[in-house]
Amino acid sequence: MFAVPKLREADYKAGHPASLPITSDIARPAPVPFEDPAAFSKAPAVNADEAAHFKSQGFIVKRGLLDNPAVFDQIIDHIWHNVPRNIMRREDPKTWIGAPEDQWTEEDSLQVGMLARNNWKMRSKGPEGIGTEPFLTDGIVNHPNMLKVAEALMGGTATRARRVRGVYSVFPSKPGAENRYGPHTDYMAAHLSAMVIADEIAPRCGGFVLWPGSHLRLHPYWRTVHGSEMAPDQAEPFRDAREAILRDTTPVEFTGAAGDVIFWHPRTLHSAGINQSAEWGKPMVRVIIPCDFQRAGRHYRDDPQFGPGEDFQWWIDTRNCAEDVPATADNMWEDWGI
Repeated sequence: MFAVPKLREADYKAGHPASLPITSDIARPAPVPFEDPAAFSKAPAVNADEAAHFKSQGFIVKRGLLDNPAVFDQIIDHIWHNVPRNIMRREDPKTWIGAPEDQWTEEDSLQVGMLARNNWKMRSKGPEGIGTEPFLTDGIVNHPNMLKVAEALMGGTATRARRVRGVYSVFPSKPGAENRYGPHTDYMAAHLSAMVIADEIAPRCGGFVLWPGSHLRLHPYWRTVHGSEMAPDQAEPFRDAREAILRDTTPVEFTGAAGDVIFWHPRTLHSAGINQSAEWGKPMVRVIIPCDFQRAGRHYRDDPQFGPGEDFQWWIDTRNCAEDVPATADNMWEDWGI
């Protein structure tokens, strides 16, 4: 049994300057489906067009980068094995719809991660907790194809990850339910992030949502290029910039098949999608594996408050480092391979 954290995740997030709430009157329009440019390749490499797209838009997509059905079968089995008290049943899709948040206890959250608004972030504390399983580390984040793309983008050898963040599922909303997207930036250190699709995601079924180009506009508000820290006096300017993006930028939604991977810049504004699959009577569960990458050979350290620290070990591979430098308007790409 895991110990109760000294600091809850909600308190941790609320305490970060980047987490000021979004003004209530700002609309959050539905994303448009992302259409891959012709230059995008499934090869475990980064061509010039992909590099330019990553720099300007904040992401690239690698279709079929991971081709190992057995690993994805293990991931899906792992989800259903960890549902507390069988309150959602694999063989009964009716139990998925409007995931039963009211039956999810505090102890459940400590053991297998939080369920909130149809979103289950399956993860746990401890050096051998959820996210450290070999089929997630060796089969996903440390897979040679993942590392080749990550290293081409970062311009250096990637550290070998000890865990992924977890298994993130979005369950179907009840038909007619009011749902809103939750645009945010992550409040931890990382050089590069990736979302690995672990099962089919159809349009409007909870796909990963991202605001193109937002990384360029949000980068200058952080203390350092890759770190987790933001000065308190930057909180309001950051919120103003974030809300300007929400007003003038149309988000995109990524769908696809198991093995498709979205590599994205960690300063990019993003959100879990809304799973409307129950609306047309074919409920499905959206499953994504979030991964993070940092370059080897740097001096990394824990931060007891902002990451990872002993209470947030699903971010154990996203540490602040001594070599990081203050963020400026023009130094975003100085230590990247692109």
